[in-house]
Amino acid sequence: MKTDFRLSARQQNLQTILDLLDENEQLSAKELSALTGLSIVSINKLLAIILNNTEIITTDYVNTRGRRAKIYRLNYDAYQLGIVSLVEDGTEIKATYFLTNLQGKVLQKQFNNQTITSVEQLTEFIKSQTASNKPAKIIIGVPGAELDGYLQISDVKSLQGINLSLAIETATDIKTVVVNDVNASTFGAAIELNESQNIAVGIYFPNNFAPGVGIVINNRLINGADGLAGEVEYSTIDQNASLSKQIIEYTQNIISFLDPNLIIIYAEKSQLSNLQIDQIKQTIQRRLPLHEKYKIDFERSFEEDYRLGLATIGRHKILNDFIVD
Repeated sequence: MKTDFRLSARQQNLQTILDLLDENEQLSAKELSALTGLSIVSINKLLAIILNNTEIITTDYVNTRGRRAKIYRLNYDAYQLGIVSLVEDGTEIKATYFLTNLQGKVLQKQFNNQTITSVEQLTEFIKSQTASNKPAKIIIGVPGAELDGYLQISDVKSLQGINLSLAIETATDIKTVVVNDVNASTFGAAIELNESQNIAVGIYFPNNFAPGVGIVINNRLINGADGLAGEVEYSTIDQNASLSKQIIEYTQNIISFLDPNLIIIYAEKSQLSNLQIDQIKQTIQRRLPLHEKYKIDFERSFEEDYRLGLATIGRHKILNDFIVD
């Protein structure tokens, strides 16, 4: 749970309540009061604001010690997200569209087998998918980085220099958020593994494109001063070296710089053997004997974490909209 101090006191309290309901299956006003330090009267007033302006909270009653207690839950089916993931397919980047609820439960899926050749082709695909079932927000993951709203670094050359969120909003009339693909996957894994309050780092090794890194610290994605955190293709590590050597070098640097709790290696497409993975772990352990509390995970699915991360980011954006509107 995080607090944005640019918000007013009331907005911060509303954010705290929504965050707590997102983190817990259900809570009563009394439990919310205990968790926030606010009086039950204040909690009830804040809940009334949310209930009167949105369907994001549902109410129910449970029996406790012979009494009926009113409880509150987030209604993840109240709004839908349009999730677009751009993913390596052979030597090309292609798009998949998912219509999901706010938890990322897939309601509709459509893979576009056409290589992305232009922003017009991509926006036409997204427009066709959202025409009959319009989501509350579109979240698109891209292999690249935005600078001042424009994609200046991208594995999809036809999208470089494009204000992608504006292009999609213009085509669909739906507010759109652009997220780096590795940032999204790392965030999704950190949330699912309950590591988002710690330091989690993901390293993605596609077969035909440069690697990328995502960093989550205390429930926040680290983008860097210029939005280029994790663009490791500009590091001094030799990308022509063997995959095992690259993984060792990147992981050693990350552990020595950040001392993370979790490092996720997304290299499932490379089909590393169990022996190679063990050798990588042993080499890193030998080189960094004082670092003991980190975990290296080779088992995660990049695309599943990617979708989960995009859904989580989209949900947070929608919850934030209720606070600032």
